[in-house]
Amino acid sequence: MFKSLPLTIDKEEFQNNHIVAYTLEGQPIYWAEMLTRLDFWKSQLHNISQIKVAVYHSDAVEFLCILLVLWSLKRIPVVPANTLERTLKAVEEETDFFIGEFPECKTYNNINLAHEVLSSDKESCNPALIIFTSGSSGRPKAVYKTFKQLNSELNILESQWGELLRDTLTLGTVSHHHMYGLQFRLLWPFVSNRPFVNEDMTYLEQLMKLSTFSINFISSPAHLEHIPVTMKWYEIRKSMKVVFSAAAPLSKEASLEVHKKMGVIVTEVYGSTETGAVSHRDQTTDFLWNPLKGISVKKIDNKLAINSPAAIDKGWYVSEDLCVIHSNGHFSLKGRADNVIKVGGKRVSKTAIEASLKEHPLVEKVFVVFLKKRKNRVGAVIQLTKAGNIELVDKGKVALQNYLSEGLKGNIEKVAWPRFWRFISQMPVNQQGKIKSTELQELFNKESKLILPEILSQKLDKKTKEYILEFIVPQNLFYFEGHFPGRPILPGFVQIGWAIYYGQELFGELGTFIRLEKIKFKHVIQSTEKILLQIGWEEERNRLLFSYRSKNDFNSKGRVVFTKGD
Repeated sequence: MFKSLPLTIDKEEFQNNHIVAYTLEGQPIYWAEMLTRLDFWKSQLHNISQIKVAVYHSDAVEFLCILLVLWSLKRIPVVPANTLERTLKAVEEETDFFIGEFPECKTYNNINLAHEVLSSDKESCNPALIIFTSGSSGRPKAVYKTFKQLNSELNILESQWGELLRDTLTLGTVSHHHMYGLQFRLLWPFVSNRPFVNEDMTYLEQLMKLSTFSINFISSPAHLEHIPVTMKWYEIRKSMKVVFSAAAPLSKEASLEVHKKMGVIVTEVYGSTETGAVSHRDQTTDFLWNPLKGISVKKIDNKLAINSPAAIDKGWYVSEDLCVIHSNGHFSLKGRADNVIKVGGKRVSKTAIEASLKEHPLVEKVFVVFLKKRKNRVGAVIQLTKAGNIELVDKGKVALQNYLSEGLKGNIEKVAWPRFWRFISQMPVNQQGKIKSTELQELFNKESKLILPEILSQKLDKKTKEYILEFIVPQNLFYFEGHFPGRPILPGFVQIGWAIYYGQELFGELGTFIRLEKIKFKHVIQSTEKILLQIGWEEERNRLLFSYRSKNDFNSKGRVVFTKGD
């Protein structure tokens, strides 16, 4: 039976043998176990004086327990998208009380419990939680959501797809710290009495372990546009019930490929943190967006306006997305209104330039940047096709730039042609599949030379006691200078150095270096690649274990042996 938030957390809510969730290994988590966790968090949080409490926990069940307890205490959870320094600085403006998997300096043990942080101007909003955008295009933004808004969206989702999802297990690659993942992957199945998986999926291969279930798969372009070709899809096609994609546009090619491999169409969802889910589409049949039940749209100043009970504004919420409303009530999106700028006295559309470059046969993906410090000149970041990379090596960067520019003739005025170009192996995206525009902006900053990557996420494997760090290798890395022109490769000594550096950060002082053991380099690591660094510490042998992994295989691994000083 569908329930509303906030739920009471007494022992009558569910039967003790009710399965709330499963682990990625397929082990059930019962309501009785969750009651134990709820009791623990009650004991930890019952005497806090702060109103707004920052919450971050990689285990979705643990995270949910903290939310339920805070709601029972009339506190407001503050949910950051990640634990990066930039995000936490924004969070500190909303609260100074942190609970969960934050850096040590942010734990609740170091907090002054007497400090009240509720801002008077927001008190009237009566929020259920405060959630932060990822900050992919700028500073993370705090969005206040009420219980009415959360429940309205959950009811819309259940009305739209509830029957289809009967007897399914919800799992996915998206984080429950983002609005999309929070609603689709956690709260929706929970209030609908459908189990969910308590961990984020890292690799699509993990679907195999849960192939005995009927699967509701919550994902994003970050994973769906890179599905493994070698997977035995025929073994899990019968398990796939629904595939959702949101947070960023999914290419039609990827949508068709997922349909081919998984045997189900991708239900693509458009929405935002401010509005909740707004519309859906199936690109195998139509590129137009169809509003969800109970939601209306119209055009105001060429922008998409949304009327939804889940939106933060009463009445019509006007987005920054340009649109065309069609006669059947469906609509198409035409880029962002804030993606238009004057260059040389003429209005230039970022979206138009990107669309024109994307038509070139050598271009896989493109992201255009307006360089304000360079008189609004245009910069282009290009991910090339295989043929494009061959062309880059054979003819060089200048010849390729000229070739791509020539392809803009007839579509884009010359004043808007890119003056600055960057070629990368893979677009940097966050967990939701959104391109990290701030990182791409940095590619045009000649003064910025990094020596360490920006850590996207950090998880502890409770079984192995090993940490898994996720990061994207920055293109403006100091070590790429001269290594090698046209094809930057991360040196082996840097990989070992990073492992030691983060090992010290996670496990404390390691001791004095003695030797390296079992060092293997299988695949090179290039700029902008998404990497998983797994680090473990064998205390009895004083050695650090590390492995670097990208996509489906490891890049390098080895052991570093230390000795303890006197």
